[in-house]
Amino acid sequence: MATPGPRPELPAPRVVWPEGFAARLEAFVPRVAARRERREGAGSGSLLGAGEEFVGHRPYRAGEDLRRLDWGLLARSDQPFVRRTRREAAESWAVVLDTSASMGLGEPGKLSAGATLAAAVAAVGARGGATVQVVTGAAPPLEVRRGAPLGRLLEGLGSLEAGGSGGLAELLGSWRPPSGCGFVVVVGDLVGAEPRDLAPWERPGRELALAQVLAPEELAPPQEGVVRWFDPEGEGSRLAGGADAMRRYDQRLEAWLEGWARAAGRPGLRWSVGSSAVPFEERARAILEGGTG
Repeated sequence: MATPGPRPELPAPRVVWPEGFAARLEAFVPRVAARRERREGAGSGSLLGAGEEFVGHRPYRAGEDLRRLDWGLLARSDQPFVRRTRREAAESWAVVLDTSASMGLGEPGKLSAGATLAAAVAAVGARGGATVQVVTGAAPPLEVRRGAPLGRLLEGLGSLEAGGSGGLAELLGSWRPPSGCGFVVVVGDLVGAEPRDLAPWERPGRELALAQVLAPEELAPPQEGVVRWFDPEGEGSRLAGGADAMRRYDQRLEAWLEGWARAAGRPGLRWSVGSSAVPFEERARAILEGGTG
C-alpha cells in the first residue's frame, strides 16, 4: 500500500568513481580509439575516400575546396552545397546523461555507472578527433576536444547529483543535437521516456545509441520477503512481497525492455541494457564498436 510522507532519501545520489577509474580510463581510451580508427579506415576506396560514405548535403562554407561542391545541386537550386560524408558527420558527437532522481538508486549507483560510461565515450570521441558535447540538463553542456585533460571532464561529471522529477523525457524534449552531429549516445535508466520521444533526434546519417543502466535489484529483485518500492520522481512508497507481486514485476519489466528492443529495429538506432555493476570498459566498448553490451 502507498504510504504518505516525505519522499524517501535517495541511496546513491552522487557520482562515486570506481576504484582506479582514472588510470583505467587512461588505458581504455587509446586502445578503443585506435581500433575505431583502423575500422573506419578499412572501407573500400571511392571518389569520396576510404570509409567516407555519402549521407547527405550541407551548405558550402567559405574557403572550402570547390571540388567538394555538388555542381548538379547548385545548378538546380542556385545554392552551393557540399556532399556530406559519414566520416564528417562522425566528427561531432553528443553524450546525453540522465541525472534525474531515479538515477540515484542502485548499488552501485546508476548515476555513478552512467557517469563512467559518459566519460569513456566522450574521451574516446575526443581522442579520435571529434568535438563532443556532454549534456546533462543539470549544467551547461561540457565540450570535450582532442588534447583536453581528462581531469576537467571527470571534474564536471563528478560534481553531478541525481535529482528532479522531470526524468529523461524532459531532457529529450528540451535539447536537440546540432544538425551536424553524427553520433549521439544517451545514457540513463530510460524511466519516464518512450521510444517516440527519440523521433526528433533521428535523422539520416546519424547513429543513435541508447545505453540503458538499471540497478542490479531492478533487473533481479529479491524473490522472497517484503520489498519497499518507491518512485523517486513521484511521491510515497509501498510495500510489496510474495511470489505474485514479483511475477507481476517481472512481467512489467520484460514488456518494458521488449518495447525498447523493438524500437532498436529502426534505422540508425541501437539499444542495450545492463546492470550498474557491469564494468564500464565492457559496456563502453560495445557502445563504441556497435555491439549490444
